[in-house]
Amino acid sequence: MTKGKARPFYLLYGDEVYLIERARQNIVDALLPQFGELNFASYDADQTRPAEVITACNTLPCMAQRRIVLVKGAHHYSQSDLRTFIPYLHSPSPTTALIFTAEKVPAEFLKEAKDGAFHFQPLPLKEIPRWIRTIAQELGKDIAPDAVGYIQEAVGRDLQGLSHELSKASLYIGERGRIELADVEGVVSEVRTTTIFELTKAIGERDLKRTFRALERIWESGEPPLKILGMISRQFRHLLITKEVQANGGGAEEIKKQIGVPNPYYLKELAAQAKGFSQGALRRAMKTLWETDLRFKRSSLSKRLLLEGLVITLCTSV
Repeated sequence: MTKGKARPFYLLYGDEVYLIERARQNIVDALLPQFGELNFASYDADQTRPAEVITACNTLPCMAQRRIVLVKGAHHYSQSDLRTFIPYLHSPSPTTALIFTAEKVPAEFLKEAKDGAFHFQPLPLKEIPRWIRTIAQELGKDIAPDAVGYIQEAVGRDLQGLSHELSKASLYIGERGRIELADVEGVVSEVRTTTIFELTKAIGERDLKRTFRALERIWESGEPPLKILGMISRQFRHLLITKEVQANGGGAEEIKKQIGVPNPYYLKELAAQAKGFSQGALRRAMKTLWETDLRFKRSSLSKRLLLEGLVITLCTSV
């Protein structure tokens, strides 16, 4: 968007909350350089009727060319509520920019938004390192490559979560200009992928107590059982590939090529954990995981019980 040139309506929607909020702030900064607080109205859709929003849109700006009306969580509106806005969108106030943020919207309303609709989806994994560096730079910090890898593996591709953890790391190092691996290891919250590393490491060391503790944390994080099984399967598949590449004399570059994950921290952890398994053990683990997947689909036993049986088998037989 060119600075100062406004659309009458913006629909910012999708799953990537960080990018939606970033886009929203850029629009506000561009359109309200002066007297912003006088010409900015914000509403929550689940607490505000459409008529109130439309009235705000038709209010003239104060000592400025335009005003902004923001409606957060527009997915809370019913289809009937959204239809109420359609006549306004056909003839909007020339002095107001109306912004909707939403998780998703019906196709009917999306059609009305036309070129004012912007969809924000989770980014591909390969773009995450660039965003980590960008967010760090915006916090006034450089970040070491291994720290980039660690925080990506720990948090995943949730930019909001990455921004939160980088902000903590920035506060932690104070005036120092570079975030190092030790800094993010010290402050990054224990989250999904870190726990998967702990789980497979505990299995490799045949430490059943630690294995159950790691599984418990993954379960409590709210991940669906099938996704937990998928995460464990992915990790063991990568461990098997790593072990096979190493057995054939290959190194980190070949492992990266085979598994398609360029993250150097992840590759380093894989190489370290692969030492705890033989190739035969990893092949048996993959067979056990396949059998558990079948039980998930056919057995009436609880998914948690099946997962607990899986890790017992992996610990005692791989």
